[in-house]
Amino acid sequence: MNKKEVTKIGNNAIAGFIFLVVLSSFVSAGIGIKWDRESSVVPDQTKTCLTYSVYNPWPQDAYAQVGLSEELQGIVLDLESKPKYIPAETSSSEAIPVEFCFKTPKLFERDCLLFNKLICELDCEGEETQVYDGEVEIIEVPGDAKLGGTGGSATTMSVSAPLKIAVQCVAYGRNYSLIYIVLGLIAALLLTMNVLRDKKKSNKKKK
Repeated sequence: MNKKEVTKIGNNAIAGFIFLVVLSSFVSAGIGIKWDRESSVVPDQTKTCLTYSVYNPWPQDAYAQVGLSEELQGIVLDLESKPKYIPAETSSSEAIPVEFCFKTPKLFERDCLLFNKLICELDCEGEETQVYDGEVEIIEVPGDAKLGGTGGSATTMSVSAPLKIAVQCVAYGRNYSLIYIVLGLIAALLLTMNVLRDKKKSNKKKK
């Protein structure tokens, strides 16, 4: 074996070692996701909570947080998700539930009698369910990180699962209870005023 062959073998060994080091940095930690649904049917202007299971088979502890892909962010308001501690060597069978909640925006027009907000009804005739396809993203983050915040360490890894959100129109009629309450309060106020006025007149006559 000549000097050139020895040098070539040495270079290959060094390159292989560097490759293994780089590879180990990618596989040394990571989280996995389990799910039992790929769709959710919800009305508009409604808060909904979903749960996914996260596991961490690697020897390092991790924190997981839920995010949504860009396709779903447009129909989600007030996404609520906090980092969840996932201990090292958590197997798939021991996956830890991670819940997140969101509210769908107003997609269907109501017919309201007062201030465009009160005593409303929703007629769904001709309204179609609006379907949005995207992904739920389980993101590995630092323990004190907040999704969408600035600063802090960069995300190390994320896994995703498909999610289809179907926002359906749920018809309902007007609820007149507010009017009844207001009328009841007015009647009680008038009755009280009459009682006080009669009492005042009675006191004057006694004098």
